[in-house]
Amino acid sequence: MAELTARLGRDVLPLLLLVAAIPAPANAVAPSQAEALLAWKASLQDDAAALSEWTQAAPVCGWRDVGFDAAGRVVTLRLRGLGLGGGLDKLNFAAFPALTELDLNGNNNLNGTIPASISRLSSLELLDLSSNGFNGSIPLEFGDLSGLVELRLYNNNLADAIPHQLSRLPKIVHFDLGSNYLTDPDYGKFSPMPTVTFMSLYHNPLNSSFPEFILKSGNITYLDLSQNTLFGPLPDSLSEKLPNLRYLNLSANGFSGRIPPSFGKLTKFEDLQIAANKLVGGVPEFLGSMTQLRNLELGENRLGGPIPPVLGWLQQLQRLDIKSAELVSSLRPELGNLINLSFLDLSMNQLCGSLPPEVARMKAMREFSISSNNLTGEIPPALFTSCPELISFQVQNNTITGKIPPELAKARKLNIMYLFGNNLTGSIPAELGELENLERMDLSSNLLIGRIPNSIGNLKQLTRLKLFFNLLTGKIPPEIGNMTALQILDVNINRLEGELPATISALRNLQFLDVFDNNMGGTIPPDLGNCLALQVVRFTNNSFSGELPRNLCDGFALKALSVNHNKLTGQLPRLLVEPAVHGPIPQRLLR
Repeated sequence: MAELTARLGRDVLPLLLLVAAIPAPANAVAPSQAEALLAWKASLQDDAAALSEWTQAAPVCGWRDVGFDAAGRVVTLRLRGLGLGGGLDKLNFAAFPALTELDLNGNNNLNGTIPASISRLSSLELLDLSSNGFNGSIPLEFGDLSGLVELRLYNNNLADAIPHQLSRLPKIVHFDLGSNYLTDPDYGKFSPMPTVTFMSLYHNPLNSSFPEFILKSGNITYLDLSQNTLFGPLPDSLSEKLPNLRYLNLSANGFSGRIPPSFGKLTKFEDLQIAANKLVGGVPEFLGSMTQLRNLELGENRLGGPIPPVLGWLQQLQRLDIKSAELVSSLRPELGNLINLSFLDLSMNQLCGSLPPEVARMKAMREFSISSNNLTGEIPPALFTSCPELISFQVQNNTITGKIPPELAKARKLNIMYLFGNNLTGSIPAELGELENLERMDLSSNLLIGRIPNSIGNLKQLTRLKLFFNLLTGKIPPEIGNMTALQILDVNINRLEGELPATISALRNLQFLDVFDNNMGGTIPPDLGNCLALQVVRFTNNSFSGELPRNLCDGFALKALSVNHNKLTGQLPRLLVEPAVHGPIPQRLLR
């Protein structure tokens, strides 16, 4: 009997070992994992019921945004953009030894401190807590996450020094701590990070010279240190130490001196942003060798000097921003070679001469701004027939002459058109009524004559119409009532005549109505007060007669009313004579 028992034991034991080695089915989730997730859920605010499937009654393998491996272990938690509130302190990280991804990014409202116990996620490869409200310090224990490849903590309220322990993560590739309140670490304790290719520390109060450890992290291709208070010269060794750099953003810091000529060796550059610093020495000629550049932003520096013709060699360039850089130059015709350029901003410099006809070759142009310079000559009509994607055209505050080209109406996608502060003559082209997508138009402070065209009533998306300080005559067309999105109508200091059209009362969104210093007369439409959004009304220096509209102030939004030097009679609106009922009278209403 003893021999039989021994023989059975020898036969059964291998079978038991074999059964133990078979992986559990995916729906056989360890109870501790389900319990840990349910305990955490109970601590969260879930107004949208995004985690309603997380219940004891439902199979755990069907829970939303929870991923499992073949052994039934939780390996991913991807709860992006679910509007969850609460914190992480109730989540038992020790229950998830196989977790590789924890992603809570985007449109969540998680807050509180980040628990150091996250370091118990020994298999973690991706940690994304971005765009939440986490505060306090980054736990030093994050340095123990030896498998971490991606660390994303941007757009939180994290503070204190960046832990030097993070620099010892052996596999880290993506390192993003941007948009927090982090301060300088002890850089002497920071190690090089040779595995990192993406590094972002933007929008923190870092206050030092260019961090040396970055120059020792030689595989970086994307580097963003913008919106800090870094200072000193740009490192001349950058091209040698980071030869694979393709994206560099150092904007909005305090870097000074010249842009190093050695930057010209970075021929793989696709994006160079060093705007809003204290750089001098002109726009470098060596930029012409960076033929892969898509984006170049040098504005808000004290560069001075001309626009170098070599910028025309950058055939791949899509965005060029050198605004407010003290440039003294003409607009180079070589810029017309930038056939892929969609954004150009050279405003607030000392550019002179005329707009070269070559700008019409920029057929991909969407946003064009050369405002606040000393440019002369006429606006090339071909610019609008050749650039069908144009959405913003801003040439204000120059000394441009000639007429507004009717061809401007060919840019049918135009959204913003600013021509104010020039010496434009002639009439307002009726063709402008074809710009049905236009939202803002400012033709003020020119020498325009003639009537406001009736076709302007077609601009039903327009919110701002500014025609003041011109020589316009005739009446405000009744079609103005069709412009139902209009918020600002400013035609002051012209030679307009006739009555305010009754249709103006249909403009329910109108906030500012300025017609002062004209030759207008007649009665004011009695139902003008139906424009309940009105904040500013100025009728001064006209010949309006009759009574002010009784309901003019009924929206309680009116802040300024100027009606002096007219021929008005009768009673004041109710708000002005019944302050005890309607509240105190704003002083500006009494003028």
